[in-house]
Amino acid sequence: MSAKATVSVSIKHWQDTDTFSYHINGDETPVRFDLIEDELIELLQTEEDPTFSIYADETVPIKEVVAVMNIAKRNHYKVIMATSPE
Repeated sequence: MSAKATVSVSIKHWQDTDTFSYHINGDETPVRFDLIEDELIELLQTEEDPTFSIYADETVPIKEVVAVMNIAKRNHYKVIMATSPE
């Protein structure tokens, strides 16, 4: 059985200001980067096989994606990389 992501983190690149915003489960309201980990822990605490997906614009630098992947690593979550929103 393959892991199914129940939670998604989207990284948006705002090119005019060269800033990034992070959105959990497609929520319009961005989450500050330093709060993402707590949100994911709360959302995934009851999951048997906690998995989340990362959606990133193609202009998002890999270091931004890796920073989110490190949250998964610290908490032993699986990550699915997705290229475009479903």
